[in-house]
Amino acid sequence: MMMARARVGAEAFGIARVDSTNRAFVDGVTARRLTARGANAYSLRYDWLGNAKEKEKAEKTMDDAIALGIDVIRTWAFMDGDERSFDGRAMQPRRGEFVEKNFVALDEILARARGKVRFILTLTNHWEDYGGIDRYVRWAKESGDAPEIHRREDFYSSPTCRKYFEDFIRKIVDRVNTATGEHYRDDPSIFSYQLINEPRISGDAKGDVFHAWSTHFVQFIKDFDRGNHLVSVGTEGFFIEGDGSDLNPFNGAERQGVDMTRLLGSSVDFACVHVWADDWMDSDDESKFRFLDRWVREHLQRATRARKPVIFEEFGKKRPIAVRDMFFNRVFELLRVEDTDRSSGALFWLFAPDEVPDYDGFTVRSPSDSSTLDIVRREIASMREFVENRSSRDDSGMVSPPLAPPPPSPMSMPSPRDPDGEDDDDFVDFESDGGDDDDPSNESWSTQDDVAVRTSGVVLSYQCRMISSNALEGHATYGDHVSIELAIESTRELDVRVQFIDDARDKMTLTSLKTTSSSSSTTSETISTTHVVTRRLGDGGVYVKEGPMKFRVFLSVADSATEVFVLDAVTMGTTIVFDSAAPFVVDAFLRPYRSTVDGTLSFTVNYGDVAVLFVSFSEPITPPEVVMNGRLAFISVASSLGDAYYAYVEITRGVDAPGTELTFEIVSALDRAGNRCFTCENAPVRTTDASSLRVVDG
Repeated sequence: MMMARARVGAEAFGIARVDSTNRAFVDGVTARRLTARGANAYSLRYDWLGNAKEKEKAEKTMDDAIALGIDVIRTWAFMDGDERSFDGRAMQPRRGEFVEKNFVALDEILARARGKVRFILTLTNHWEDYGGIDRYVRWAKESGDAPEIHRREDFYSSPTCRKYFEDFIRKIVDRVNTATGEHYRDDPSIFSYQLINEPRISGDAKGDVFHAWSTHFVQFIKDFDRGNHLVSVGTEGFFIEGDGSDLNPFNGAERQGVDMTRLLGSSVDFACVHVWADDWMDSDDESKFRFLDRWVREHLQRATRARKPVIFEEFGKKRPIAVRDMFFNRVFELLRVEDTDRSSGALFWLFAPDEVPDYDGFTVRSPSDSSTLDIVRREIASMREFVENRSSRDDSGMVSPPLAPPPPSPMSMPSPRDPDGEDDDDFVDFESDGGDDDDPSNESWSTQDDVAVRTSGVVLSYQCRMISSNALEGHATYGDHVSIELAIESTRELDVRVQFIDDARDKMTLTSLKTTSSSSSTTSETISTTHVVTRRLGDGGVYVKEGPMKFRVFLSVADSATEVFVLDAVTMGTTIVFDSAAPFVVDAFLRPYRSTVDGTLSFTVNYGDVAVLFVSFSEPITPPEVVMNGRLAFISVASSLGDAYYAYVEITRGVDAPGTELTFEIVSALDRAGNRCFTCENAPVRTTDASSLRVVDG
């Protein structure tokens, strides 16, 4: 690998490379270890092009990062499209049109940082922010020369999109910096070129497409860069195959087309992993900390076996700051304890001065978030001390303190009814409205632990949780069983119904009942009951919306229609999150093939007529198998995207009885990654417009 020499008169500052002996990041001129401790500041180039105040914010972000001791900043070196929000700062507003002044901003940022900090330059985005692959797909469709484009994920396989992206990469990598006169391929301020942020190919359970795409573009960059700079991919870290898939943060991650194990064995120079416990998991912090431990340890171990370094390049935690600080501490402690060579890196999300709004809840603001910044500062000092003493101390470097325990789960705290904490029956209390307990009309609204309830004083306390049969905590997909469990203390016998999955209000099953008389009164009783409802997701042909699963529990006094209590959130544990890469039916209707003489729509079919079923899916699928009136239907494509089909069957005398309604069933439907339409195969599909066809004779 060629190394850029330091400029005459400047302090030695070489291009970053990986030391093959210990997998550490080092300066290519001095061979000095880099800490690879840094932050994300994705909008630097955009801010640099703004007004004086915006540019000042960009400069302050860089200055504060350098003062903190950070030696790597990850930023976005792309902006594609002509959206109004881009404010004329796009690097490529239209296909093949590159705006020079907007590239110059990147030149100036690199020049200003020289000798102080290095940049990971991300070249596009899987998500729509800053344009990303959506824009390339749109350009390809608009060209009329890309019949291979059906969905956004086709970016990774489309020859047209490949050429467009090659043109942009060439424009960056083959550039001469206007501020320094130096070619980008010789610029030590570039730590790494990163192909893409958080790539996914939804529904792909093999990973061949992305592997071929990344292999091609890693080599493409190295050819133009003459092999000088490191090349990476900003992957989230999911596993497709093997025991690693059990570690994924949510069900369906193994069908996102990107496999960390395979990537470690590819031509990338180092692995990138993201840690988004708050976004991936709807659970308590204790579960998130347990996930963090497993996620970091597993990736460190696999990277060690592959003889490649790994950078945890996006990790963050939402406020409160006390919990976020524990999370940051835990990340750094894991790196110190589990990575004895200290070869891995860590970049937190997101670094900005106080003047920048915290738009996503993850921003670490300088200088106000001093406790978090102190944690980062101590980690950098620890890393530097390790580097300084490497030659005279053993490979373990500094003696690291033991890992801090995860924060206690809120439900592990003793409840007001259980001061010793030894009783498993914890309840959540809320204040009575002071009205007559026997009068359900005395209602008020109150809030306890962010759970809105309506109570008349009949209900004294309650506890609610959700449970999934899925092996991954807090998640469920089609085929899993999800239960809602509710424990109640009340002064009256209650009727408990739930609205869950569908719109019906079903009675919850009573699983226990206990009545306790007050010690101070012979007439006052407390009724303690537990109730449960369980659903198998996908049964009955009911589709489940992606995301946290919603429910509502309605309580009323027995033999009365008056509701005294409404609950729509859990009070302990996890709100189960539904996610599935499986296709599902979007639209379906039945029509006769023939038209009536007067042009009106008919819903009858005669012998010799052809009945037609139109069905569209949530994504492109292979031709489905459809049975109509007990026999296999003929199939034809109804959409160029491959997400809609027609099914035909001829009405035959002696087979189709007159006066009966035509039946149909989707026997098999697979998307292009091989995922089954679970709801198609496990329940009858109904027409979305309530249409039906009746067989008539004559």
